[in-house]
Amino acid sequence: MNKLALLFASASLLIFISGCSSFMDPVPKNVFMIKKYNEGNKNNATSITGGVLSVETTKSLGLNAVEKYLGIRLLPDEVQFDVTVVDLNALKELVEHDIRQDEKQNAEESLKEVPEGLFYLTITSPNNERYELVLNAGTGDVLKISNEPQMREVSGGIPSDKTVNSHSEITNKFLQEKEALNPRDFQEDGGLFVEDKKIAYYCFRSIKDNSLKYVIEIDLAKNKITGFNKDIMALLTWNAKVSVKMPSMQE
Repeated sequence: MNKLALLFASASLLIFISGCSSFMDPVPKNVFMIKKYNEGNKNNATSITGGVLSVETTKSLGLNAVEKYLGIRLLPDEVQFDVTVVDLNALKELVEHDIRQDEKQNAEESLKEVPEGLFYLTITSPNNERYELVLNAGTGDVLKISNEPQMREVSGGIPSDKTVNSHSEITNKFLQEKEALNPRDFQEDGGLFVEDKKIAYYCFRSIKDNSLKYVIEIDLAKNKITGFNKDIMALLTWNAKVSVKMPSMQE
């Protein structure tokens, strides 16, 4: 494949897994190193290759994650699933072309944790609420979850009593209760307002090595977490948002 094709695939994949897919049609099935699994696939219940989780297992893990992180219980026979697997080579291309130079070493280390690639999973509920998740295709670890339609429905602006530093209690509680981590092991590295200043993205780095570990989304009007990205997904998401120069806290 020539360089132009690789760049095109990399750009398509960046939009696909960094949270911007809601503004465009799903990635075409012939995009470089991306494979979709349809609802009727007879092999859904089996392992795909090597140590990759089965599609059915991925769906089950996705439903569990929506309940764990967002407090919403969905039944498998009442929702629609869309599953896509992104392999390691595609992720390497993405890191090469779209991660800032000062973050590349961190990204390359994060890639070692996903040797089987990623599962991108969209779950659509009966009332058309859409939950977007990214899972480690080998371990099932949730690397991203977001409820984008819910975020866009938020009305009004930032409540007058909210300040830049008012969400540490929420993010600390998330790290401790949902991820079983000590919040003291992380330091906040700024935040961004998006969606007409209704959603704040908070970036957290490891105090030990300054590596980017989490990007946590907070609905400012409801004062609650609506999603997160971690490890390789945190790097891809943060770099994507920085590259489009979204408004900062002070703007």
